[in-house]
Amino acid sequence: MPEPTTSYGYRQPGETPTGQRTFLHLLAVVMLVTSFMVIRFPGGAKGFLYVVFREVVKLNMMVKTSGWNSVESEYFLVRYKPGPGNKRNAKLVLNTAESFLEPIAQRYDYQIKGKIPVILYSSREELNASFGWPASERAMGVYWGGAIRVLSPDEWIEYDEFEEKKTVFESCGPMAHEITHLIIDYRTKGNYPRWLTEGLAQYEEYMLTGFRFSDPAGNLGQDLYPLNKMDKEFDSLPNQSLAYRQSLSAVDYIMKVYGKEKMHMIINDLSQGRSVNRSFSNSLGVDMIKFEQEWQHWLSL
Repeated sequence: MPEPTTSYGYRQPGETPTGQRTFLHLLAVVMLVTSFMVIRFPGGAKGFLYVVFREVVKLNMMVKTSGWNSVESEYFLVRYKPGPGNKRNAKLVLNTAESFLEPIAQRYDYQIKGKIPVILYSSREELNASFGWPASERAMGVYWGGAIRVLSPDEWIEYDEFEEKKTVFESCGPMAHEITHLIIDYRTKGNYPRWLTEGLAQYEEYMLTGFRFSDPAGNLGQDLYPLNKMDKEFDSLPNQSLAYRQSLSAVDYIMKVYGKEKMHMIINDLSQGRSVNRSFSNSLGVDMIKFEQEWQHWLSL
């Protein structure tokens, strides 16, 4: 993944801001503790290392945005830069996030701890720059490293009336999708295939808002990508619409044929550090090769 960056703030060459010094000191302590844990508990080292990495990245983001304005609720902290309409948009993001969190958390048995950081960007250029992405990227929301980043509704919703804008953001915005990514990430300690989290995020989005991607390029009647290729190369696949549609279809298949409880069993197995293949074998009674064959046969019916 690209290293998050930000152009917000200014310092003289050679200076290290207080917040940055604190972050570097904390990072040094974390690395020492991590080294000890890896030696002491080698079996769970991968999950532990990932959790440490995620929390360090989240802390770094909080340090970088410490000078921004904020609004908060019981479970979310939304940070935004001063500017016309930004506070109202931040409250819209906050309220929408709160409305989606509880039902998704309950479905995946996620215990909410602390406030989830949400960073609101006023322009697409700012959002893309935070990841070092080119200006052509069209994301409206991104989950990465324990935080959700969201593009201001003003940038992509054309209605002038706020109530109309609110309706569109709640029904077509990225909050349900990105919250699902966050919960799956925390539940599994980062141990999940990419297609599974993309499929679950779309599934929850549809269940809560009725929104579903409908690009004809994602027609499932064409040659499909192998699931292991989607896991390793998702972002570089030439037909992104197909990759997303396949992800949703595979999750749909599990939910309809095996049932939601089996999906929960997969998530629980992954949370224990087990491989994807073993998690599917334990939960569904088929390995990944057999699962993919049965899913594609189901599509052809």
